[in-house]
Amino acid sequence: MKNSIKLLTLSIMILVHAQAYSREVSYKTINDYTVFSEDNFYSHIQQIVITQPEFLESVSKQNEINEDRKFASRLRFPTITASIINNESLSRSVSDNLSLRKRQDDSLDGIITLDQPLYLGNSINSKIKIAKARLKKSKEELNSIASELIITATEIYLETVKADILSAFAKQELDKLLIFRSQVDKRFQAGAADSSERAQVNIRLSELEAEEAILKSKKIQQLSIYRSFFKESFINKGLPRLEIQSINNSQDYYSQRLSYEEKIAKLEIENQEYQVSLTKSSYRPKLGLNIKFSKYDLDDKQSKDEDVRGGVYFSVPLMNFGRGSAEINASKARLHQSKVNYDLKNRNTDYMIASAQGNVIGLNEARNKIMSSLENIRVQKKNLELRLSGGTNFAASTIIDVTNQEIGVLKQLLETEQTLILSELRANHLETSLLSRFKIVL
Repeated sequence: MKNSIKLLTLSIMILVHAQAYSREVSYKTINDYTVFSEDNFYSHIQQIVITQPEFLESVSKQNEINEDRKFASRLRFPTITASIINNESLSRSVSDNLSLRKRQDDSLDGIITLDQPLYLGNSINSKIKIAKARLKKSKEELNSIASELIITATEIYLETVKADILSAFAKQELDKLLIFRSQVDKRFQAGAADSSERAQVNIRLSELEAEEAILKSKKIQQLSIYRSFFKESFINKGLPRLEIQSINNSQDYYSQRLSYEEKIAKLEIENQEYQVSLTKSSYRPKLGLNIKFSKYDLDDKQSKDEDVRGGVYFSVPLMNFGRGSAEINASKARLHQSKVNYDLKNRNTDYMIASAQGNVIGLNEARNKIMSSLENIRVQKKNLELRLSGGTNFAASTIIDVTNQEIGVLKQLLETEQTLILSELRANHLETSLLSRFKIVL
């Protein structure tokens, strides 16, 4: 019985260990370089995202729309205006007979007016709802921009790391192989090598030198791009080991949540619905209350003349010769366009999620095969180096060719790993989980 329990416990431990070991992470195929831990990488990218101009612009836009919402809400309140009217006769040419209507005394009057709208065809409610819909839309746009900036920052960092690694590796290998140029010259001068062997070695070395120069140029370019985006000089902190969630989790990993583009398109439908209501309100009756207090002859301290007037005003449009129906139909057409746009975003999102997820799975399989090829090349290269150190006579161009192949396959492996993690992050972006993954709360 005890042996059975021990066996069961051991089996569970082995199973758990195997599951933990099989979890897929980025850059697991490359073990020769520093590892940038997941949490530290998230923190590094997070600090950059919130300082980018696109992010700050979106925050400002959201603040602006929030103030528009406050303005719309306060349209319900009355408007109180104060005015002073100075009415003096500058020149008069009026007959004194029966001219009372035409003659007016000079005056300096003060007027305070209160205007309270009671019903404006539901326009105030429509404006408030439009402002709220725009505010919700701006929040989704801010989330979308921040999420896209995470991908951009990650891509720039990974591209710079790749350029740095390849340039350094090519320089290192070139420095080791340049000795063959002098060796083949000495052998040629001693008659141990013919001109074809000498030319072959020089050609292979020239090819490697050209490749090293190209990689160095790419590194310089990427350092400049990194500095312009991150606002600091590049420091190679290593290759990030990020979990590939779409492979490690179940096939139903992607939830049914809407993407940012779908959310924005859906909120635009809501906005256009309220726009239709606002357009209709322009052709509905309007009702309000107006009160006016007048204080006459402010320049006469003895005068106490004043009055208060007020009443309800009502207006209704009778005939606009089809302008109203045309404007309302145009607003309805924009609403229909927003619904079609939502269907388009919905279709595109489904396609892009499927494409990203399939890309992740395909690249995960490809990187293992590329890693196997790289290991085989390095084994062959090591054997050639052992043969060379043992004095075996063979063409030096062979080991130079193998080195060129090694650089090419290493470049292919780095590009595959980079595309893998970027595809994973784009899938997270479409599923609106990228911000939470990088611990950014807006």
